[in-house]
Amino acid sequence: MEDVFDTTGRPPKGWMHAIFHGGPYGEDVGRCIPGPPAPEIFTVPLAEGGVHTYRLWTVGSWSDPEDPIAVYNPDGPPVPPPLLTAQEKQWTREGRRRRGLGPVRLVALTDDGRVTCDPDAPAIEAMLAGLRERQYVVLQRLTDHDEGDCYLQVLLSEDAVYEVEHQAGTTGERQRTRSASQTEVRDTVLRWVTDQLSRCTDLEGPTIGDDS
Repeated sequence: MEDVFDTTGRPPKGWMHAIFHGGPYGEDVGRCIPGPPAPEIFTVPLAEGGVHTYRLWTVGSWSDPEDPIAVYNPDGPPVPPPLLTAQEKQWTREGRRRRGLGPVRLVALTDDGRVTCDPDAPAIEAMLAGLRERQYVVLQRLTDHDEGDCYLQVLLSEDAVYEVEHQAGTTGERQRTRSASQTEVRDTVLRWVTDQLSRCTDLEGPTIGDDS
């Protein structure tokens, strides 16, 4: 959106005044947006990447009913569920061991705080199918501490497009893709899971001195 400000008390035709609480436009005075009517959702690109989302709270006027003012609350970008810390990984492993279960290779994290250990393909498909706008599913491989975090996250954005990002270990390299196809995203996620499980199997192979 182009930057349009009004210092005369009357915005240009096709524009209206707006107030933004917080976010990148929080300090702007006289900023105008397209309207009326004011858009329900207003996104602002961020310099570091991604967008900041504002949601319309109300439309009012200080004194002139012919000069409506849109008021937006900050919503900000959706925040993915936090990755398990090294301590939480250890607790997860110990909990499985105490129950006589095998080692955990992958965990799925969702916005409602659920942690699912080693979800199978149908479980992952159900998580993706159940995503709502601004919700995440995060898959994290339980790497060793010196391997760094290895994860894949899927966000269903407000334009009904899936945003997929994954990071591989200590390299810190992140790759991002976007797709409107749930099938394409599902296939991408399942391929990633298969690759990560293969890497886990390699790491769990025989070691020096192992008699098996």
